[in-house]
Amino acid sequence: MASSTTDIKKTSFSLKALLKQLRPKQWAKNGIVLAPLLFSGNFRNPELIQQALLCTVAFCAISSATYTLNDIADINADRAHPTKCRRPLAAGLITVPQAIVLVCLLLVFGLYCGFVVRPTIDVICLIYMAMNLLYSFKLKAVPIIDILCIALGFVLRAVAGAAAIFVTPSAWFLLCTTFGALFLALEKRRYEVVLLGTKQIEHRKVLQKYTPELIQRLESLIAPSLLATYAFYTFQATTSHGQWMMTTIPIVLYGVMRYQYLSEHGDCTGTPEDILWKDRSIQVTLLVWVAVCALVIYGNPHAWLGYVTHTIDSLR
Repeated sequence: MASSTTDIKKTSFSLKALLKQLRPKQWAKNGIVLAPLLFSGNFRNPELIQQALLCTVAFCAISSATYTLNDIADINADRAHPTKCRRPLAAGLITVPQAIVLVCLLLVFGLYCGFVVRPTIDVICLIYMAMNLLYSFKLKAVPIIDILCIALGFVLRAVAGAAAIFVTPSAWFLLCTTFGALFLALEKRRYEVVLLGTKQIEHRKVLQKYTPELIQRLESLIAPSLLATYAFYTFQATTSHGQWMMTTIPIVLYGVMRYQYLSEHGDCTGTPEDILWKDRSIQVTLLVWVAVCALVIYGNPHAWLGYVTHTIDSLR
């Protein structure tokens, strides 16, 4: 009886470890797949919503497969990291053969979901996988190229989201995605450089090529570019939404400034999903940004402004 109870606990613990290996917190990154649905004005189309959601599920599975492959490649380096040493593979909670089986299952499921949406999605998923394999085994050791690979992953997600609903993403939207991802990647590198200190080489050799001063100079290039491209993107949207989309610029500005503040004073700046799940200000900023964008795209800002003005005048 005691042996049976122990076996159940071991099975439960293994399932918990496998779930943790999927890194469900990082699925928040795949929210960018839904961005084309929101900004194209198709969020009220049930069929396209279903297509976009299934594409998101596909990328959750594919991205979890790439995370697992990356953990297999980095198993020894992760054991030298103060926080990544708790990952299931590095901690010995699951074995490498188990992880390989998990990768195969995730790939089959992800590619099936992508094919159901549109065969083009599978092509994008395979490009994403190939890029991540190159990153895991070669490119992550090349400074600058490593953060460009991270940014490309976000761009591919955005392109897949657009392909899933048969729309063409604008160049400004893709530029915003690129600069936003580069900004997040630089913040992650800053965190690793500061956190690891003299143990950088034990975890990731490329960190030796980055210094706080270099990261600061790169951020001084990327952050203004992000804000400028977003401003141009909202200006481009004036053809269909008037000037109202530009009201979201201060929200994005605050989000960037808040992220940088946390980089200097916070304790959860290792990864974007860490910030998203732990910092209330970032959560509120994201929700407000989405709400305002939805109001501009799907509502009637002129009517709302007229209603508010009329209400204020009637109170006088």
